[in-house]
Amino acid sequence: MRTRRLVVAMPKGGSGKTATATALAWGFHRMGRRVLLIDLDPQGNATAAMGVAPGREYRSLEFLLHPDRAFAPATVMEGLDVVPASTWRSGLDLEVQKVNQLTGPVTLREAIDRVQAAYEYVLVDCAPSLGPVTYNALAAGPILAPVETTRLAVSVVPELDRVVATLRRSVAPAAKVIGYLPTRCVARLSESREALGALEAMEGSRVLRTRVPFATAIARSLAEATSPFSRRYRHSKGPHAYLHVVEEVGALLEEDHG
Repeated sequence: MRTRRLVVAMPKGGSGKTATATALAWGFHRMGRRVLLIDLDPQGNATAAMGVAPGREYRSLEFLLHPDRAFAPATVMEGLDVVPASTWRSGLDLEVQKVNQLTGPVTLREAIDRVQAAYEYVLVDCAPSLGPVTYNALAAGPILAPVETTRLAVSVVPELDRVVATLRRSVAPAAKVIGYLPTRCVARLSESREALGALEAMEGSRVLRTRVPFATAIARSLAEATSPFSRRYRHSKGPHAYLHVVEEVGALLEEDHG
């Protein structure tokens, strides 16, 4: 079976990137798949949400820039590994930028190439920015963009589209957003409905059918470093929606990879 890659990215904070990336990791693992989650956000929220203790020697810095070092991800449980975030925010971007000047933004793509044979899914959680590390991520695989259903969040979508179009014209001709995921939807709020309508008008069929509602269970699962699909959250609409996201994204990746 070929490895499926997915980059979860959106250049705006509060869009639900970490909730989405970790839910997909738990969801694909729940299906019996071997999963690697790479945390490229120096805030390390995905690292913490997966229950990985801080202070590990092998982190995203080593993964990206030191191929000579043995690959040593953190194991959450059998078949579910995490490359923890490097908290050296400016330093990591600077070091990756130096490499990019010689090779272009292919560092992450090449790092994944070296380890992907051990996994069926490789997922990447990005920082809410468009720095050198995020550029590397956008060039490394198909992109899923969570979009909070506010008009401000939707207004950022064209910026992501422009960056991806630039990558397609240069080092990553296959770069593309395979889906926009509406998150933190509150159907009773006109702001949420209007933002969703604007997103659908802008991106059409690339907007996923699933709408992830605002749900405290999602935040709680992240804070408690547990799967959102745990029985303790079974009555929440949020984790239930993410089950549909796992199915929908899985189908998109099968279609994309062939």
